[in-house]
Amino acid sequence: MSKGVVLLFVLLFLTSLCIIVTKSVWAASGNSWSSKAPMHEARSLLGVAVVNGKIYAIGGVTESPSWVQCAGTTEEYDPATDKWIFKMPMPTPRASFGMAVYQNKIYCIGGTTGVENAQYVLSGANEVYDPATDTWETKASMPTPRMGVEASVVDGKIYVVGGDSSENLVYDPATDTWTTKKPMPVTPRIYS
Repeated sequence: MSKGVVLLFVLLFLTSLCIIVTKSVWAASGNSWSSKAPMHEARSLLGVAVVNGKIYAIGGVTESPSWVQCAGTTEEYDPATDKWIFKMPMPTPRASFGMAVYQNKIYCIGGTTGVENAQYVLSGANEVYDPATDTWETKASMPTPRMGVEASVVDGKIYVVGGDSSENLVYDPATDTWTTKKPMPVTPRIYS
Protein backbone atom coordinates (compact mmCIF):
# COMPACT_ATOMS: atom_id res chain seq x y z
CA MET A 1 0.00 0.00 0.00
CA SER A 2 1.28 3.46 -0.83
CA LYS A 3 1.83 6.19 1.74
CA GLY A 4 -1.02 8.16 0.22
CA VAL A 5 -3.53 5.29 0.66
CA VAL A 6 -2.42 4.66 4.26
CA LEU A 7 -2.70 8.38 4.99
CA LEU A 8 -6.19 8.42 3.46
CA PHE A 9 -7.32 5.49 5.67
CA VAL A 10 -5.88 7.16 8.79
CA LEU A 11 -7.61 10.42 7.86
CA LEU A 12 -10.96 8.63 7.31
CA PHE A 13 -10.59 6.77 10.62
CA LEU A 14 -9.87 9.98 12.53
CA THR A 15 -12.75 11.77 10.80
CA SER A 16 -15.20 8.98 11.74
CA LEU A 17 -13.88 9.05 15.31
CA CYS A 18 -14.46 12.81 15.47
CA ILE A 19 -18.01 12.34 14.17
CA ILE A 20 -18.73 9.69 16.83
CA VAL A 21 -17.34 11.93 19.59
CA THR A 22 -19.23 14.94 18.24
CA LYS A 23 -22.51 12.99 18.11
CA SER A 24 -22.13 11.89 21.73
CA VAL A 25 -21.43 15.49 22.77
CA TRP A 26 -24.52 16.69 20.89
CA ALA A 27 -26.66 14.06 22.60
CA ALA A 28 -25.28 15.07 26.00
CA SER A 29 -26.00 18.74 25.30
CA GLY A 30 -29.74 18.01 25.19
CA ASN A 31 -29.95 18.42 28.99
CA SER A 32 -32.05 21.24 30.38
CA TRP A 33 -31.59 23.87 33.07
CA SER A 34 -33.94 24.56 35.94
CA SER A 35 -34.07 27.42 38.43
CA LYS A 36 -33.10 26.83 42.04
CA ALA A 37 -33.12 29.05 45.11
CA PRO A 38 -30.59 31.91 44.86
CA MET A 39 -27.85 32.50 47.43
CA HIS A 40 -28.77 35.00 50.14
CA GLU A 41 -25.81 37.25 49.30
CA ALA A 42 -24.87 37.75 45.64
CA ARG A 43 -21.10 37.55 45.16
CA SER A 44 -18.45 37.03 42.52
CA LEU A 45 -14.93 35.56 42.74
CA LEU A 46 -16.06 33.32 45.62
CA GLY A 47 -14.97 29.78 46.40
CA VAL A 48 -17.32 26.84 45.89
CA ALA A 49 -16.91 23.32 47.25
CA VAL A 50 -19.00 20.19 47.80
CA VAL A 51 -18.88 18.19 51.03
CA ASN A 52 -21.25 15.33 51.82
CA GLY A 53 -23.65 16.31 49.03
CA LYS A 54 -24.01 19.94 50.11
CA ILE A 55 -22.62 22.94 48.26
CA TYR A 56 -20.67 25.62 50.12
CA ALA A 57 -20.28 29.17 48.73
CA ILE A 58 -17.58 31.05 50.62
CA GLY A 59 -16.18 34.59 50.49
CA GLY A 60 -16.10 36.64 47.32
CA VAL A 61 -16.73 40.22 46.26
CA THR A 62 -20.08 41.87 46.91
CA GLU A 63 -19.53 45.00 44.82
CA SER A 64 -17.63 43.80 41.78
CA PRO A 65 -15.55 45.22 40.20
CA SER A 66 -14.61 47.52 43.09
CA TRP A 67 -12.88 44.77 45.12
CA VAL A 68 -13.47 46.94 48.17
CA GLN A 69 -16.19 44.81 49.72
CA CYS A 70 -14.70 41.35 50.19
CA ALA A 71 -17.08 39.05 52.02
CA GLY A 72 -16.48 36.43 54.66
CA THR A 73 -19.91 34.94 54.04
CA THR A 74 -20.31 31.18 54.18
CA GLU A 75 -23.52 29.72 52.79
CA GLU A 76 -24.58 26.08 52.56
CA TYR A 77 -26.94 24.84 49.86
CA ASP A 78 -28.86 21.58 50.28
CA PRO A 79 -30.00 20.27 46.87
CA ALA A 80 -32.52 17.96 48.57
CA THR A 81 -34.44 20.89 50.07
CA ASP A 82 -33.41 23.63 47.59
CA LYS A 83 -32.50 25.88 50.52
CA TRP A 84 -29.51 28.06 51.40
CA ILE A 85 -28.54 28.74 55.00
CA PHE A 86 -25.88 31.01 56.45
CA LYS A 87 -23.04 29.32 58.28
CA MET A 88 -20.14 30.67 60.36
CA PRO A 89 -18.36 33.40 58.33
CA MET A 90 -14.79 32.98 57.12
CA PRO A 91 -12.40 34.69 59.61
CA THR A 92 -10.56 36.65 56.89
CA PRO A 93 -13.02 38.10 54.35
CA ARG A 94 -11.48 37.71 50.88
CA ALA A 95 -11.93 36.84 47.23
CA SER A 96 -10.03 35.02 44.48
CA PHE A 97 -8.51 32.43 46.84
CA GLY A 98 -7.64 28.79 46.27
CA MET A 99 -9.98 26.17 47.69
CA ALA A 100 -9.55 22.44 48.25
CA VAL A 101 -11.51 19.78 50.13
CA TYR A 102 -9.54 17.31 52.24
CA GLN A 103 -11.08 14.87 54.72
CA ASN A 104 -14.46 16.64 54.42
CA LYS A 105 -12.97 19.98 55.43
CA ILE A 106 -12.70 23.02 53.15
CA TYR A 107 -9.32 24.77 52.94
CA CYS A 108 -9.39 28.42 51.76
CA ILE A 109 -5.90 29.64 50.90
CA GLY A 110 -4.56 33.05 49.83
CA GLY A 111 -6.65 35.57 47.91
CA THR A 112 -7.17 39.30 48.24
CA THR A 113 -8.80 41.22 51.06
CA GLY A 114 -9.53 44.22 48.81
CA VAL A 115 -7.80 47.24 47.33
CA GLU A 116 -5.71 49.84 49.10
CA ASN A 117 -3.98 52.76 47.34
CA ALA A 118 -5.00 51.29 43.95
CA GLN A 119 -3.21 48.00 44.75
CA TYR A 120 -4.65 44.59 45.60
CA VAL A 121 -4.05 43.62 49.21
CA LEU A 122 -2.78 40.05 48.95
CA SER A 123 -3.40 37.48 51.66
CA GLY A 124 -1.52 34.40 52.75
CA ALA A 125 -4.38 33.31 55.03
CA ASN A 126 -4.92 29.57 55.29
CA GLU A 127 -8.24 28.85 56.98
CA VAL A 128 -10.13 25.57 57.15
CA TYR A 129 -13.88 25.19 57.50
CA ASP A 130 -15.39 22.07 59.08
CA PRO A 131 -19.00 21.72 57.88
CA ALA A 132 -19.70 19.03 60.51
CA THR A 133 -19.09 21.47 63.37
CA ASP A 134 -19.68 24.78 61.52
CA THR A 135 -16.31 26.07 62.76
CA TRP A 136 -13.25 27.72 61.21
CA GLU A 137 -9.65 27.12 62.20
CA THR A 138 -6.64 29.21 61.22
CA LYS A 139 -3.67 27.22 59.96
CA ALA A 140 -0.10 28.13 58.98
CA SER A 141 -0.17 31.01 56.48
CA MET A 142 0.96 30.53 52.91
CA PRO A 143 4.59 31.77 52.76
CA THR A 144 3.97 33.93 49.68
CA PRO A 145 0.67 35.85 49.82
CA ARG A 146 -1.07 35.91 46.44
CA MET A 147 -4.47 35.86 44.77
CA GLY A 148 -5.90 33.89 41.86
CA VAL A 149 -4.31 30.61 42.91
CA GLU A 150 -5.59 27.10 42.31
CA ALA A 151 -5.47 24.50 45.08
CA SER A 152 -5.73 20.73 44.60
CA VAL A 153 -5.27 17.71 46.84
CA VAL A 154 -2.76 15.06 45.78
CA ASP A 155 -1.77 12.21 48.11
CA GLY A 156 -2.97 13.99 51.25
CA LYS A 157 -1.23 17.29 50.51
CA ILE A 158 -2.62 20.52 49.07
CA TYR A 159 -0.74 21.93 46.08
CA VAL A 160 -1.15 25.68 45.57
CA VAL A 161 -0.03 27.02 42.18
CA GLY A 162 -0.58 30.06 40.01
CA GLY A 163 -1.54 33.54 41.01
CA ASP A 164 0.93 36.31 40.40
CA SER A 165 3.86 33.96 41.02
CA SER A 166 5.16 30.80 39.34
CA GLU A 167 5.87 29.40 42.80
CA ASN A 168 4.56 25.91 43.57
CA LEU A 169 3.77 25.51 47.27
CA VAL A 170 2.62 22.37 49.06
CA TYR A 171 0.68 22.40 52.32
CA ASP A 172 0.64 19.31 54.55
CA PRO A 173 -2.55 19.32 56.68
CA ALA A 174 -1.14 16.59 58.94
CA THR A 175 1.85 18.70 60.03
CA ASP A 176 0.46 22.20 59.31
CA THR A 177 3.61 23.01 57.30
CA TRP A 178 4.48 24.40 53.87
CA THR A 179 7.22 23.32 51.46
CA THR A 180 8.33 24.84 48.18
CA LYS A 181 8.52 22.63 45.10
CA LYS A 182 9.87 23.26 41.61
CA PRO A 183 8.14 26.35 40.13
CA MET A 184 5.81 26.23 37.14
CA PRO A 185 7.77 26.31 33.89
CA VAL A 186 5.46 28.96 32.44
CA THR A 187 4.56 32.58 32.99
CA PRO A 188 2.62 33.17 36.23
CA ARG A 189 -1.13 33.32 35.73
CA ILE A 190 -4.14 34.24 37.79
CA TYR A 191 -7.12 31.90 38.04
CA SER A 192 -10.46 33.19 39.17
